[in-house]
Amino acid sequence: MIPIMLDFILNLDKRLFVLINSDWTAPWADLFFPFVTDLHKKDLVKLTMIPFIIAMFIWRRGWKKGCTIFIMAVLSVSLSDGIGNWAFKKTIQRPRPAHTEGLQVEVRAPFGGYSFVSNHATNMFNFATFTSVIFPPAAIPMFTLATVVGYSRIYNGVHFPTDVFAGAILGIITGILMARMCQRFMARFDETDTEAEAT
Repeated sequence: MIPIMLDFILNLDKRLFVLINSDWTAPWADLFFPFVTDLHKKDLVKLTMIPFIIAMFIWRRGWKKGCTIFIMAVLSVSLSDGIGNWAFKKTIQRPRPAHTEGLQVEVRAPFGGYSFVSNHATNMFNFATFTSVIFPPAAIPMFTLATVVGYSRIYNGVHFPTDVFAGAILGIITGILMARMCQRFMARFDETDTEAEAT
């Protein structure tokens, strides 16, 4: 029963991949999705987004809490990236779509290593979840961006839909856990400040 269900899911996965990668395409998308898929690796983005994120955290929560949130956010993404890479990619070793026999793939972005899970999706959904738990108003833009990046991995032909879906689930779970831990640290700061004021 389980092998039959697994075959059904994998066949459905490949059919959806072909639809997104080969059928649901457009000239503007051929330019947009390769550009946005690795946006976080571009120097201009790194040099502007990281200071902006730190400033936002400090502005909303003050120096001590803001720096703590930023450090915890980095640890959260690092954790999700490590789990995705070592516990899934190197263990399951699923071939990329372009290396899958019998599958015609239009590759629009560079890739390397194994396919399951998508670390792009894992890390983006991790950061979106972490940020949304700490700052709920950020939920819509952050999850929108994570979804666009996740979709781009399929459109660009470097991941199957299940790679992205599983990566998103992993990112959400680790994001929630790390955000809750961060909230405990900040609650401890409040307790310490209250005790200091009492004395």
